[in-house]
Amino acid sequence: MDLLFRLKQGIDGFENIEKTKEFFSHTLPERDKSHFFDSVKRGEKLQKGDAIYFAYDSYIVAIGIYTGELLIDRERDETYVYGHALENIQVINSDNRLNNKIFGTRTTYIDNESKKQEINQVLNMNTTIYPDEIIDDNQNLTEGAKRQVMVNAFERNQKARQQCIEKYGYKCSICKFDFEKTYGEIGKNFIHVHHLKPLSEIKEQYEINPIEDLRPVCPNCHAMLHKKSPAYRIEEVQDFINK
Repeated sequence: MDLLFRLKQGIDGFENIEKTKEFFSHTLPERDKSHFFDSVKRGEKLQKGDAIYFAYDSYIVAIGIYTGELLIDRERDETYVYGHALENIQVINSDNRLNNKIFGTRTTYIDNESKKQEINQVLNMNTTIYPDEIIDDNQNLTEGAKRQVMVNAFERNQKARQQCIEKYGYKCSICKFDFEKTYGEIGKNFIHVHHLKPLSEIKEQYEINPIEDLRPVCPNCHAMLHKKSPAYRIEEVQDFINK
């Protein structure tokens, strides 16, 4: 079960929000070998593959995926002895604050829909509707429509997105557009993620493979991919550009 962890403010490494982000981008991977140390062992509800969201002053500043490995180091610190191994650590830049009525405690397991929606809203994951998300008003919720909703959920699933981006980066896989290079700081860590598998191949028991099934794309190319159904292949849209 995913977990939101509110960091203590003002202690060494967490003096302010920028130093906290620096901790996750440099200190944690280098000094602590990607282990986040806590005073509590969180192995019962937190399982391999679950996400840990780290919040500072009600802002989500980082996310990591728990590998299932737990390191106990009593010589490192008297209190923080349980090292939870993380992978795909990503610093988050969001201007949206968490709702303290939903996430008011230091640690909160994301165990219901309202908590999931709050995380998504803070991370700007569901605030914009794109062409591929729109289902015709006259169309009943057929199995195909259900699968389309499933694809949209896959494309916005934070863990799947993160693993895809960790592999392929933030450049568009089609036109190679780089938002940070063009827009500077506001474009940092921005990209869409496109699901490659045709809707007809998605069944109820289908499990996504972020490396094989997803690719980062810019919004323009993402819209062009979905100009027909089934969607164009990435290579087809690349050919349109190169003509």
